[in-house]
Amino acid sequence: MRAIQNLAQLTLDEFLNVGDTAIDGTIKRGDVTRFLASRVGDTGKVLAFSDNKKEIDDVATSLFLSGLHDRVDIISQDFTAILAHLDPTHPIGAAMFQVDAETDQTALLNTIKPLLMGLKDHGMLLILTNDATDITELESYAKALPANAYGVQKLSDLLSNETALLIQRL
Repeated sequence: MRAIQNLAQLTLDEFLNVGDTAIDGTIKRGDVTRFLASRVGDTGKVLAFSDNKKEIDDVATSLFLSGLHDRVDIISQDFTAILAHLDPTHPIGAAMFQVDAETDQTALLNTIKPLLMGLKDHGMLLILTNDATDITELESYAKALPANAYGVQKLSDLLSNETALLIQRL
């Protein structure tokens, strides 16, 4: 998923600012967590979610070694707990999710709907997957969002089927 992920991160890089709050909804390998932490600066914060102990331990070590650990709160819960950890007075600059066939699309959609309203102006939500069929329900929802409030883009690699769905609050 590297090419599509890199392209999506380049797009996000234009809108995520130092001091922003960012969310890594699915830690996985921790590369998204490190990317977000490097962009929010010392005054920003990344909330990183996983209920997998190995993922948490690996990303905590990686963040410590890279000097980014003070910028990240690792939360030992899955993405469905995101809303309970947000400060409603501080808008979200970006949220990223890496999904696969095992991800519960309905639970993810139920998390994303209120999260979209918490985005700052020009804040962005990115959903990354290795298989576009893993986000069909999310894509249908995104296409139905009001065009005057949200911009939606889909980036796909036709050969590998890797896909990024970008939703930006206008």
